[in-house]
Amino acid sequence: MPALALAMLAITAVPAQVWRAPVNDAVYTGFDPNLAFTAEAGSGTARVSRAEVDMTAPASVNLATTLLPKLSSSFDVVVENAGDATQPARVGFWSPWTETGQFILFGPAPGHLITAETIVKGKNGPTLLSGDVTTLHELGSYRLGLPYKVAVVLDKTLGTITYRVTGPDVTNAVASVPTSVFGNVQVSLNASAAPDGGSSHVVLRNFSLTLPHQRIWATKADDPLQTTILVILALAGLVLLALAAAGRRPHWRSVRMPAIQRGPVLYAMAGAVAFYLAGNALLFVLGGQPFDMGDEKLYAYVARTYGLAQLYYLPNIVSMTWVWGGIPYIESAFPYEPTSAYLHTAIGWLGSFLFAGGGTFSPRSVQIEYLTKSVNVLFGLADAGLIYLLSRHIGLSRRWSAIAGALFLFNPAVWFSMSVWGQTHVFSLCLVLTSIWLAEKQHVTGAWLLLAASCLTRPQMLVFGLLLGIVFLRKSTWRQNLTSLSWTVIVVFILLTPFTLATSASLPVDVMLHNLNVQEGGGNVAILTTVSQDSYSIWPLVTYAVRGASSLSRAFTPSSDLLIGSLTYARVSQILTVSAMLVVAGTLVFKKKATDGAGAYIPFVAIGIASFLMLLTGIVSTHFLLALPFLLLSRKWMSNQAYYFVIAIWSITTFVPMYGDMGVVISAQDYPLLARTHNQVTQFFVNLYSSDRFITVAVVANICAVIWLALLAFRSAPPVPEAC
Repeated sequence: MPALALAMLAITAVPAQVWRAPVNDAVYTGFDPNLAFTAEAGSGTARVSRAEVDMTAPASVNLATTLLPKLSSSFDVVVENAGDATQPARVGFWSPWTETGQFILFGPAPGHLITAETIVKGKNGPTLLSGDVTTLHELGSYRLGLPYKVAVVLDKTLGTITYRVTGPDVTNAVASVPTSVFGNVQVSLNASAAPDGGSSHVVLRNFSLTLPHQRIWATKADDPLQTTILVILALAGLVLLALAAAGRRPHWRSVRMPAIQRGPVLYAMAGAVAFYLAGNALLFVLGGQPFDMGDEKLYAYVARTYGLAQLYYLPNIVSMTWVWGGIPYIESAFPYEPTSAYLHTAIGWLGSFLFAGGGTFSPRSVQIEYLTKSVNVLFGLADAGLIYLLSRHIGLSRRWSAIAGALFLFNPAVWFSMSVWGQTHVFSLCLVLTSIWLAEKQHVTGAWLLLAASCLTRPQMLVFGLLLGIVFLRKSTWRQNLTSLSWTVIVVFILLTPFTLATSASLPVDVMLHNLNVQEGGGNVAILTTVSQDSYSIWPLVTYAVRGASSLSRAFTPSSDLLIGSLTYARVSQILTVSAMLVVAGTLVFKKKATDGAGAYIPFVAIGIASFLMLLTGIVSTHFLLALPFLLLSRKWMSNQAYYFVIAIWSITTFVPMYGDMGVVISAQDYPLLARTHNQVTQFFVNLYSSDRFITVAVVANICAVIWLALLAFRSAPPVPEAC
């Protein structure tokens, strides 16, 4: 068994570049009416079917948006009627970040010329509007009603965009332009009918979009040897699991749940759960974070329609333009590990069954939004139950355990994250809390398996993997850990097989490394890589003191800016974060009391995750929710005053920036109940969230909360909890 697990780890660690690579990672043919986003103005229309896009001016369609270095596409352009437009039809790449575009233009009568042009200093909209034409190349002419094939190849590694136009009056005309005008920003492939006004009728057909082989979130391999090894190892794992089940090995320990008292206690619990479910359900209609909720609905759609492995490819070229006011600023890449992919796949299939009769649904479907939030609410309920069970297990009274569970169950930050914003952090927390519960019950294999599953949800969970991994190693014998880790590797390897066969064996490693590059290695657009993504970490205080930044610019200062000498904010953040993790990890390794006794490690894990959130740049306020259960479980080590202070501060400084951020970005048209133009409460939180005084107080309070917990956790003995 350990030998098989070691072999599985070995092939997972082999870089995908070792194996034979495919020519293309993915090829998509035909238009997807749910992903080709259209914009119309005046009397313009844009109708999309699998076979064609039919536009009457003024109208446009966004065919792809991406940060990928390579992309190619081809389609037929038919100008049915040039009308009186100066630009009857236009196709090509542009970027709202640089307000620049490079297009193939089908010109007006009487010449009907086809030209290649570069536009700068344009105006952002669903496509690039107006602007100055800096270069112009004539490629030939066209005739109304005839198809002209346009093939475009984007290759940032070569630094070129190449257009090739073929048709009855154009013999393989080629235009090549540099990509330097764009730089490292997202570009969009767009087709439009008379974007600058006028009338025309344009039809697009025979659409094909290709992703040439490149390193994305998943680096694809197409090697029969790798496939053979994966299949053999997965089959061997299944056989071993079957033999173990037949021989009742490994011995699964039963986990006994505490008995629930009947009578008033049971009625109170039922009432609390009913209030929780009803209260959260009422929040669903208020709104959703447009970008994150839109992404989650898209993931469910892609997983259901194209297959779960396509989550690592197709979203890289899709921009939900409606959440950006019609402007395709960024793509909707899937940055999560396979456990989250399974979650979105389950939501997609359940939504298809419930709302589409087993067929496809729109990624803009409000039913899928409500379904996602409903799943969140159920996981949130499970989290509260686990907090109660763990509190009882580590020695808290029934009353204090109920208080800890209730402070999570009815926490406004939790409700807002689950049922308004729509984030799935409660899912990750459910896995890690279950892992701890199983570890405390000496179910070592289950603990390791759930910990691995939680780490394969979102990159922030690797902190839990590091700290709890040390704890689990110390709490069990080397033989127990060897057996349990081997089973964990085998089960996880089998569960990843649908992904690895479609991508490569190194998928989980590739996703982690790409996340590291995007978030900490400068692989993202600079304007999107900031010291904070609206959270009250230490960095809004630093930018205020060092740069004199004010209001929201305190959080959205680029992390690539210099802070100390040649050190950037990001590099200083990394040094501080790694140092804090080493201190906490060292404590768990060398301090005996850190793992002696039930849950003795919990306050140290709380310190570790809280320090990570406070010190790392680019943290979103919703991530602060990950620390809340562990702060609640640290009651045994805190006095009443410390406990209530820490929980209240952490909840407030998580809730306020979530509400404020969402209040800034939601539109009155999409979310009239919550939009600040209609809701004074939302306006209040927007003002509070951006207030210099509140930001400073919130950051200082968070720092005090973490330091207070650290001082109490590191003292020789925990205090006895005071009476309520």
